[in-house]
Amino acid sequence: MERQLTDKVTLRHGAVLNDRMVMAPMVTLSGTANGEVTQEQVDYYGRRSQVAGMIIVEATYIHPNGHTFKGHLGMSNDHYIPGMKKLAAVIKKNGAKAILQLHHGGREAATYYDHGGIPLAPSDLDYQHNAHSSIDYPVQEMTLEQIHNIVKEYGAATKRAIQAGFDGIEIHGANHYLLQQFFSALTNHRTDEYGGNLANRMRLDLEIVDEVVRVVHEYGSKEFIIGIRISPNEIHGDRVGFDFKENQELIKQLNTKDIDYVHISGLTANSLSFRNYPAGQKETYTQLYKDVLSPDIKLITCGSVFSVDDAKEAAEQADLVGIAREALIEPDYAKKLHAGKASEIVTTIDPTTFDLLMFPETLKGIFTTDIDKDDNGKEKHGYFAGSPLPNIEAVRK
Repeated sequence: MERQLTDKVTLRHGAVLNDRMVMAPMVTLSGTANGEVTQEQVDYYGRRSQVAGMIIVEATYIHPNGHTFKGHLGMSNDHYIPGMKKLAAVIKKNGAKAILQLHHGGREAATYYDHGGIPLAPSDLDYQHNAHSSIDYPVQEMTLEQIHNIVKEYGAATKRAIQAGFDGIEIHGANHYLLQQFFSALTNHRTDEYGGNLANRMRLDLEIVDEVVRVVHEYGSKEFIIGIRISPNEIHGDRVGFDFKENQELIKQLNTKDIDYVHISGLTANSLSFRNYPAGQKETYTQLYKDVLSPDIKLITCGSVFSVDDAKEAAEQADLVGIAREALIEPDYAKKLHAGKASEIVTTIDPTTFDLLMFPETLKGIFTTDIDKDDNGKEKHGYFAGSPLPNIEAVRK
């Protein structure tokens, strides 16, 4: 039977999603300097409470030394719980599941550096003088004690997410942040049990999953959702951090864990679309990972899902479909699908209704100004270049 985007989806522990659509996590750069939720963010997520059956809140640091972005949200102590309760409640008000993405920037923690710290990394590599790196600050190699503490911090942040009323958490293991840095042979040169062969390089991922599962079993509801996001590959020309075969081995290990979903990120240089194939393969990355994933665990794919037809095509390869750009442009995406109004889904920016999208001011600045650049045109620490939105030029003018 052909899958419908409006199909209800039951996850392995009983949580029921209203449809196959997922709002992918996107950093808004709009928390306070100390990582607290702002009213702008509550309004932004509230406006998108009917964009998808599951909404994943942007990357949230589990320890201050993982502070990566301007306005990066925090969940590193109980102080953050009241603000996070507001986010969870506003997302859930129309029946969507609220998921909090837990994150550590590792070497990418530029804001932590600006606050006086030295970012952590798997290995003490000289990124400042590396032609392939944009990092202009030193990093420090993590000790075993620091690694073990990071594992515990993921568990502690999970407990806080439960207390704040979230329906689940997503472990951020993608996009060149700390967990991917450990998994990648390019950035992990360790010689202890967390480096070297593939089994050692995936150890941190699996230990964090185990700790999160332990905490959820102790403090969470039976239906609490656990997911992990990974990049489809790390290939930069002839420089390979990991390929699809190594990712398949990681997924086989994740099959032994009590998790609900695996989320394949679309944000790598060579894999911007759910349709992309590894060189020499007849199946897409999405299909190759679905081939080895346990049927008990759902797969989310994303990347270049711009139209409803794109979403339908993606749903034939994976269980759930992540949208990012479309979630920015069309806050009523799933609402219109359920109402039989797919033809009315907006796919381009209309300057006359732009303010109704409720973008926080800093996020708005990413798309409409050069707020992310310094006077020399260089990207500022803690910012990122926004992906072009269709017809955004009309707003910039």
